[in-house]
Amino acid sequence: MTSTSAQLEFTGRRRRRIILAASAGNFAEWYDWGVYGVVATLLATQFFPSGDAVTGLLNTYAVFALGYLARPLGGIVFGRIGDKHGRRRAMSLTVLVTCGGTAAMGLLPTYQQIGLFAPLLLVLCRMAQSMGAGGEYASAISFVYEHSPARRRARNVAQLVASTFVGIMTGSVLARITSAVMSRESYEAYGWRILFLVAVPLALMGVYLRRRVEETPEFEELARTRRKTAVEAAPLRSTLRQQWPAMLVLLVCTASYALISTTITSYLTTFLIDVGGLATDQAYNATVLSNLAVIAATLATGVLCDRVGLRRTLTIAGCVVAALAVPSLALAASGLAGGLVGVVLIGTCKGLLALPALLALSVIFPVTVRVTAGALAYNVTQAAFGGTGPIIGVWLNDSTGGPYGLGIYLTVLAVSTVAGSIAGRRIFDRRFAEAALPGPAEGPATTDAQTGQKEQHI
Repeated sequence: MTSTSAQLEFTGRRRRRIILAASAGNFAEWYDWGVYGVVATLLATQFFPSGDAVTGLLNTYAVFALGYLARPLGGIVFGRIGDKHGRRRAMSLTVLVTCGGTAAMGLLPTYQQIGLFAPLLLVLCRMAQSMGAGGEYASAISFVYEHSPARRRARNVAQLVASTFVGIMTGSVLARITSAVMSRESYEAYGWRILFLVAVPLALMGVYLRRRVEETPEFEELARTRRKTAVEAAPLRSTLRQQWPAMLVLLVCTASYALISTTITSYLTTFLIDVGGLATDQAYNATVLSNLAVIAATLATGVLCDRVGLRRTLTIAGCVVAALAVPSLALAASGLAGGLVGVVLIGTCKGLLALPALLALSVIFPVTVRVTAGALAYNVTQAAFGGTGPIIGVWLNDSTGGPYGLGIYLTVLAVSTVAGSIAGRRIFDRRFAEAALPGPAEGPATTDAQTGQKEQHI
């Protein structure tokens, strides 16, 4: 099948099949990711010595942060696979690794059973989970982006990104249902393990759907070029030599998203309980409401981005988050009524940032190194700002006795998003303009070779 026919058919059933395949694995991986944050308070009592509650929670989030250190490594490993052997193969492997690490958490013995080996094994499982997640986003986004006609790329990627938040929300809902139908003793003894073991069927579903779709037209064309020229692919070397300016811009522009994504995914429930004074069930319900706001904002931002462009969308999102970060967290800490308003505002901020931050992983890098460069830059940012987000949040709120420290921190990073989008204007506008050139669905295909931007190492 030629690239032209592939994209001409990106309508109706084929479009749904491609987005479903990418989204199913994405849903599975991020369901796993969300569960850890939802049960963080309980994990603190299961895997660490009994004592001060804040210390136990900090230990749990320290494990969370250590897991993020494996994400850049996962980005390199699976990015190389995605750029050398195909996006589809990388996606199938990432879902197995991430869900395998998550399922293993559901089988771990506790601190009371094996002592210090319990947190050590928890760290290893978290690092496996993080490695898989490190390659997931860049692979899946590139897959959908390269299958999509230019005029719908942001909207199609927005549907994929929204599946992430559906997965995270499902984790919250299942935690709520499980804790409601089981006695407290049963839930703390083994009920929480069920949430992690659900990863097994989700992984199988993700792999099945992803193996039933074809590779992207852009990568197939790249593979044909490599076979004709007999040039060995070296995506990591090309990335480090040629893409570091774009990677630096991406790091600055997405730091705020890295923080806010973990704030909602893995800290918001704890924040609402410990700082806002909400009961556990109220906090779970508020987290679900926040994720609904994230999903709605993400889908709406996809439409906006297709109309006004990536850089402008990122600038708008950064301005909104800078203005709302402190007020939204202050509201979230003010009881049930204010908490519900606050979590909706926080969720909206996350959705506004999510689409442009993640779409940039594919837009600003060429097809030859798209997964490697996007995954490496994104995961370094996530490790630096996302992995430390919950533990910094606990520390700031415990030190200040309120939500303002974390809110100010998020505001500063949102301002850096605006500054980075302006300073990196040439990178964003040039790449987005190239991506918007008539593609196979609308005219002749445009490749890196035709635009004179072919990498030194294909």
